Amino acid sequence: MMKTLTKKTVLLLALFTCLALLWPHAGRAGAITDDLKTAVDKVLAIMQNPANAAPDKKEERQKLINTVIAEKFDWEEMARRALGTHWRDFTPPQQKEFVAIFSEFLERTYISKVDLFLKEEKGFSAGNIVYTKETIEGQYALVDSKVALKEEEIPLSYKMINKGGKWVVYDLTLEGVGIVSNYRTQFNELLANGSYEKLIEKLKSKKGEGDLIEKSPPSAAQKKQ
Repeated sequence: MMKTLTKKTVLLLALFTCLALLWPHAGRAGAITDDLKTAVDKVLAIMQNPANAAPDKKEERQKLINTVIAEKFDWEEMARRALGTHWRDFTPPQQKEFVAIFSEFLERTYISKVDLFLKEEKGFSAGNIVYTKETIEGQYALVDSKVALKEEEIPLSYKMINKGGKWVVYDLTLEGVGIVSNYRTQFNELLANGSYEKLIEKLKSKKGEGDLIEKSPPSAAQKKQ
């Protein structure tokens, strides 16, 4: 059964996906969390700068973010893990196309929600994020943190892999919900009932929605809760 992302979870994943994508990678062990904190401070300052929020700056900011994302985020690693065993069923050209379409889908889905999150969480800043633990095991690393909101504290973990001396983010887990596992569940369902072409069509058609599979409307009992 697919675990549904709440609106709050989607907004937080949007924010911290963007922060991770803009994180300057370090090649030395032990510097991961420090680099992450520096990037978070910088990105939050940019996003909360009124000058960058002007309508005529939107396209320029979007292009800048997308350029940095392309350089810093390992889309292929994330796409491969999200597809799971289906990755091997695709031809090399299909794999290349899927990585491109999936990355564009994530950019539309998450970056578009960042401003909404910051508007809803008035006063949110880098001080709301506390980094609690950094674990490195071989080529993999995990940075745990806690995000303090107005009424609760939410656990957030960054999953990384070292490639060529660079630590790259391939997944984020918020409140036990990971981006990779969430989309793997949806991809499994879509591919079980359709084709590669249908999956690509679905990814292209979504305009900012996080879920590829339509949710069933709540029952009368659920509405009363």
